[in-house]
Amino acid sequence: MTYPVKYITPWRLKDGTEVLLRPIRPEDERLEAELIGGLSDETSRFRFFQVMRNITHEMLMGYCNIDYDREMAIIAELTEGGKKRNIGVGRLITEPGDKRAEFAVVVADDFAGKGLGTKLVDMLIGIGEEKNLETIYGIVLPENSNMIRLCQALGFEITHEHPEEVVVELKLANRAEVS
Repeated sequence: MTYPVKYITPWRLKDGTEVLLRPIRPEDERLEAELIGGLSDETSRFRFFQVMRNITHEMLMGYCNIDYDREMAIIAELTEGGKKRNIGVGRLITEPGDKRAEFAVVVADDFAGKGLGTKLVDMLIGIGEEKNLETIYGIVLPENSNMIRLCQALGFEITHEHPEEVVVELKLANRAEVS
């Protein structure tokens, strides 16, 4: 699939900061490395279930060189003083069978609480609906109360299947019937 330009969207954070939401590209490796490397230990653990400090080129290739048919990653690109910065990313990975997809979102610590996480999840929901997925879900650590609240507010079902993880799941078919 060619680069999906239809997902390029200018957007403003709650504080008025302008960002460009767009699909990730292979040349975004540096931006992705800076985002991941700059996360606090807690934010890194919430997203990757471990503190990520040694980010390899191979890992970055996997994050940035994606098959847009099977996976989508939307980054929030901020330009300050002529320098670009990735301040958040939302990722949706379709499982075999094309009916379910797992999502994950991370926002740079200094941009948390400005609506970006909600916007990224909302975009991923829209992409899932466009792909005719039945369900999107995520695995969240129980102490990540901000993500659990965000998902509850967006209509996700919250399940505590294991003490060490919470499953958040949104049935997209039900959303369409409610709308």
